[in-house]
Amino acid sequence: MFPIRAAGDLEDLLRAAKGYAVVAAWQANGLFAALADGPRPLSELPGDPRALANTLPVLRHLGLLVGEGNRVGLTALGRELLEANDLPGARELETLDDLAKMSTVVAEGGPVRDDEGNEKVTDGGVVLDDPERFARFLDMLYASSERSASVVFEWLEPHLPKTASLLDVGGGHGRYARVFADHGHAATLFDFGPVIDYARDRHGRALGYVAGNFREADVEFGGPYDVVLLSNIVHGEPADVNRTLLKRLAGHLKPGGFIVMKDMFLGSRGRDPGNAVFFGLTMLYHTRAGASPDLDEARGWLEDAGLSQVRVTTLEGFELVRGRKVG
Repeated sequence: MFPIRAAGDLEDLLRAAKGYAVVAAWQANGLFAALADGPRPLSELPGDPRALANTLPVLRHLGLLVGEGNRVGLTALGRELLEANDLPGARELETLDDLAKMSTVVAEGGPVRDDEGNEKVTDGGVVLDDPERFARFLDMLYASSERSASVVFEWLEPHLPKTASLLDVGGGHGRYARVFADHGHAATLFDFGPVIDYARDRHGRALGYVAGNFREADVEFGGPYDVVLLSNIVHGEPADVNRTLLKRLAGHLKPGGFIVMKDMFLGSRGRDPGNAVFFGLTMLYHTRAGASPDLDEARGWLEDAGLSQVRVTTLEGFELVRGRKVG
């Protein structure tokens, strides 16, 4: 994302939003899919003829559609994005609808509310009272985390004993823990009971499981462990909860073990990196206390937990913040 340098940049932002909405609307209405078998006359596509005629130039301009006159087809890029299911659609249109409520959220605070006034809040992205919905969400996270789970493992493995014990706190779909288990380590997943049921169905006996709520003072984590991983957890909690949680988890480490936070952290100037900057809006909209965590503050949480040798490593779109228990 570029910084705004002139009024024209604001116009570019508006055009980008309009273009994104057009792409999502065509996808949601099955119009790209209708072109999957080859070019067709615009008049054969489902939808309002005037609306199609006015949105078609946008998609040509964006490089997704090609054709002259009334005949239209997918470009190579358009086909690639369609087949990879990478085009925005109905879900993204819902997000755009929510973003139109930004004035209300700024004035009254988050989470954002639906048209009936209900908060659209989740717990780690999971709506626990809707099993089908949270299963779909965890399926999506599992599919999208293949690369990041491998990157985290590849970076951490040189720091582990030959057969390490790992606790994945709030590990949800279990993909991070499973990578460690598949390489001969003992990996335990900690999460809410319904999420544990989901993970057990997927991973079976490959993982260990502990059900609980890490916000509760009397929860048991088991252990001790060589490493405790919190992947995309601290952004959903207020600073005081994170500080307390890390202190408690430090008590479940073996001597020489370490806690690792994987997340998108704001830099010291609070304006970079872009993924952390904009992810803060997601936290504002869908949690009651979440935010993109501050990197310096995160270091302090580990130090307050009695850990030392705090290190920060930037990987592919996220950071790992690590502190070791000396002794």
